[in-house]
Amino acid sequence: MVSSISARDTSAHHSDSSSDAPDSSVPGTRRARRQAERRRRTAGALGIPGGVVKAMRLGVLGAVVIGTGAFTVSQVAADPQVSEPTHVSALEAGTLNLRDGGAEASRSQAAGRLALEAEGGVTFTVKVDGQTREITTTAADLGEALAEADIVIGKDDVVSASLSGPVPAGETVEVDRARLDHVTEEKVDEYKVVEEEDPNLPEGEREVEREGQNGVTTTTFRVLTAGDDEISRQRVATVVESERVDELVRVGTMEPVQEPPTTSESTGSESSGSDVPEAPATYSGDPRSIARSMLGNYGWGADQFSCLDSLWQRESGWNPHAENPSSGAYGIPQALPGSKMATAGSDWATNPATQIEWGLGYISARYGSPCGAWAQSQSVGWY
Repeated sequence: MVSSISARDTSAHHSDSSSDAPDSSVPGTRRARRQAERRRRTAGALGIPGGVVKAMRLGVLGAVVIGTGAFTVSQVAADPQVSEPTHVSALEAGTLNLRDGGAEASRSQAAGRLALEAEGGVTFTVKVDGQTREITTTAADLGEALAEADIVIGKDDVVSASLSGPVPAGETVEVDRARLDHVTEEKVDEYKVVEEEDPNLPEGEREVEREGQNGVTTTTFRVLTAGDDEISRQRVATVVESERVDELVRVGTMEPVQEPPTTSESTGSESSGSDVPEAPATYSGDPRSIARSMLGNYGWGADQFSCLDSLWQRESGWNPHAENPSSGAYGIPQALPGSKMATAGSDWATNPATQIEWGLGYISARYGSPCGAWAQSQSVGWY
């Protein structure tokens, strides 16, 4: 009786539920409309059909489940005995690296280095082209190791270790690239001072006749260097910028002389001025006549006398006691100093013949003839 009621009640309950909650597959019902609205919103937000969205959700969920399971299996299979904190940290770090794509390359390089070292490889450092690189290699020598690292060594480059030697494990190898430059160097040839004695200048007096000039030569070289070391040097061109010119200085050698004694007697000879004292009558004959008679001793003709007359008339007026108050030149030829005429005779201070003999000898040795001396006097004012 009770079972019968229960069954009926249950049957009645199911009947009511069916009438109150219509099937969602029946179009037009409220439940069907709500499901359709949810599908429409989902498709609108993603821009793709609702069925595709549902498939994607299922795929992602399955991937997460499968991936998690695979990771769990790999952890268990890798090392079931892991208990030390360092090992746990290593596993955690590996998991984080899997999540971080930016560390993938460095982890791969480190793994490659460890693999090479396990095969007997060595690690060294290279400084080249402004960069520092760490290289692990199993190459037989340093040259092969650099080539494997795509580091090309030129024929003039300088390497701090032998390319044919073993790889220097744990050390730093420096590569200095060869550089070609053009260098110009200047060489100065300093001028010298050349002194020349001048008897017409007072003793100790110096006069620059020609200014000196340094010679300059420039040479251009093609220089090959690597780092701070010069490898080779080749001359390209040499140019003389200026020639050296030595300085010429005239140095006076004229000695000062004492003023000869004066006399009040007049000889009546010609004078060059009131400052020139008249010569005493200590000789016979006119100085001009004496000079004319001596020309033949030097191989000169009478035509040379006119030049001699003009020269000594300008210098002393043919007065054997004539003295230049400025320079101290003395006598008919105005010897400077007058004591030079002592080579022709000890009476050089008073005897016109002695003075004329010395004067003609000086003209012959220095100018060749009286006309040559007169041309010099006309040009510069002295001879």
